[in-house]
Amino acid sequence: MIYTITLNPAIDKIKYLEGNLKQEQNNRVEKNFIDLGGKATHVSAILQQLNQENIALGFAGDMNKEEFYRVLELYEIKHEYIEVRNESVRESIVVINNSGGSYMITEKGPIISKLDKKKLSHILEDKVKGGDIIVIAGSPPPTYSLQDFRELIKILKRNSVYIACDVAGEYLKAALEEKVDFVKPNEHELNVLYPGEEEIYEKFMKLSERVKNAVCSLGSEGAMYMTKDAIYQVKPPKVDILSDTGAGDSFVGGYIYGVSQNYSTRDCVKQGIIVSASKVQHYGSCKIDLNQFNYIENNIEILEVR
Repeated sequence: MIYTITLNPAIDKIKYLEGNLKQEQNNRVEKNFIDLGGKATHVSAILQQLNQENIALGFAGDMNKEEFYRVLELYEIKHEYIEVRNESVRESIVVINNSGGSYMITEKGPIISKLDKKKLSHILEDKVKGGDIIVIAGSPPPTYSLQDFRELIKILKRNSVYIACDVAGEYLKAALEEKVDFVKPNEHELNVLYPGEEEIYEKFMKLSERVKNAVCSLGSEGAMYMTKDAIYQVKPPKVDILSDTGAGDSFVGGYIYGVSQNYSTRDCVKQGIIVSASKVQHYGSCKIDLNQFNYIENNIEILEVR
């Protein structure tokens, strides 16, 4: 089974502008709608669209849980969230201009009690079995400490499970120290992890020495991965970008689908690129179209860059 863990999920309020966002002007909204927010929930949505069974876990404030659950139901996502009393699922305002660029304004998220943290731990201890795949993605809420995060990984590692983490900053450092199986920083996150004047390839080599499977996402330029012999860049074809929101999460969803099917690292990365290149051609945070997959796959470039 695949379990995704979103410690701080969100409801995305997406607004599409007629033009580009400008300061001190009336920016008119062309259309708006509600979508799923939270990195690991996006992974769940991608897996569902790929017909891969999974269960979404995490925390959901009970004050607006019904609205959140309705969005989950749109993607037919099975879930077992810990409901946090007298708190709300955070809202994120996503503003997308007509060039496909996006701006995001997010709330901090709910206060998580010690009891609710224990409830999540008990669910994991009860459900997770050897051979399962666990995806932890996104920033935790303010009251979920770095030590809580480490304890979460330690609980998971008691079983022989595959742990994927798409986190940043101190949480990425902790994930590496706890020896998870997969991380996916972007260039900025990699530069924060390894400050200095070295080339990005040198920093990626350092990262790859610390984790079994590492990918560095490069935005519209695709992603890098490393074998024992070389570093490769997997580049998607040029596509019409409607929204880049959720593209990185969609990559993780595609990659994890590949892991579940026992794909090679190369093919896992390709699957991630295919999914993310499809996602950016659609509005919303995690919508893809399987009919686009063949074209994308046939036009992917794989380059040896180091």
